Formats: sequence, structure tokens, C-alpha cells
Amino acid sequence: MTVWDIARDTGSNMEQFAIHCGNFLDEFYRASNEQRRLMVGREPEGYPGFPDYVLPFLAAMVHKLCNDYNDMECPAWVHKERYVLKEPHFWLDAKGNLRLVLLAESPVEFKIRNLYVTANTLSRA
Repeated sequence: MTVWDIARDTGSNMEQFAIHCGNFLDEFYRASNEQRRLMVGREPEGYPGFPDYVLPFLAAMVHKLCNDYNDMECPAWVHKERYVLKEPHFWLDAKGNLRLVLLAESPVEFKIRNLYVTANTLSRA
């Protein structure tokens, strides 16, 4: 599975976005370095009806994974301006104090895209 596959598969059913991301992360964490590079190399495409945070989330996810694996060069596509939201997006539709938590703990790769998530958003059980 690749990041491009996540976008394609989510394009037909947005409710499956978290599941596709989880499946991708499971594969990524088990993959070799060469497989990981292939998994993140192809830029995902947008689909009609995508919420505005989907592609920035995928870019942030890839950026964070590449930074976490020091021997991985980050693909150039993740740095495109189109992956920065104009308005902040808080995961879990956070309100009040939960927003403060997300502002504090969100990884920098997400913050620079105006996305605020939990610190363990890419963790798997």
C-alpha cells in the first residue's frame, strides 16, 4: 500500500480514511527502507468530496515518517504549498481545553500545515 493508494481508496469512501491510514502505517513499520521509500514517493491525488484536511494530513504523515526514519529522504511533494491549510483543523473536532492539548502536542510536521493532532497520531497498538 502507498500513500497514493490511501487517497484513491478513500476517494470512494471517506469514512474509511482512518482505516486506510492505519493499514498503511502497519505496512510501513514492517517494511524495509527501500519499500518505505516506494510507499511514500508517489504524490496522492485529490478526489471530489475530500475534506480539505485529507491531503495535508497525508503530506504531514509522510513528512513525519521520513523525519522519524533518519535514513529516508522526504519526497519533494510533501513541501508543496497546497498542503498547508488556510484555517486550522483540529482532529477529533476538538473544542476548548482539548484544542490546547492538540496545540501543545501536535508534531511539528502537522503544525506547519495548520493541522493539530494528538502526539501519538501515527502510533499503532
